[in-house]
Amino acid sequence: MGYLLSAAAGLIGGLAAVLLFGGRKPRRRKENKEKNRPKIECSKLVLWAVLLTYFGGFVVGVRAVVIDPSQLGVFLTYVGAPTATVIGFYSWKAKCENVVKIKKANPEATEGMPVDLNNIQP
Repeated sequence: MGYLLSAAAGLIGGLAAVLLFGGRKPRRRKENKEKNRPKIECSKLVLWAVLLTYFGGFVVGVRAVVIDPSQLGVFLTYVGAPTATVIGFYSWKAKCENVVKIKKANPEATEGMPVDLNNIQP
């Protein structure tokens, strides 16, 4: 029963984060403030939703390990696998975006260096 409540709390927290950071347009127009405010990227919204549900599961996992220490291996796998995957993916994505930004910002310094987005290695 506790796991179902934790899953429901994680889903509600993820939904709340998406709605909070979703960049919904206000009903009234704000002239200059809306134009200068940067939009939040979809990948960052997904990252926030995953992190909220992940930390909810983390709390449940800590409680499970406190109750039964033999579950430590399962808990460490739960912590390590998604963390390594998300950090690796997000770093690779940021690297790809930064290569393009650097090329555009410094056209003279990067002259002759091709930007091949299909061949960027992690």
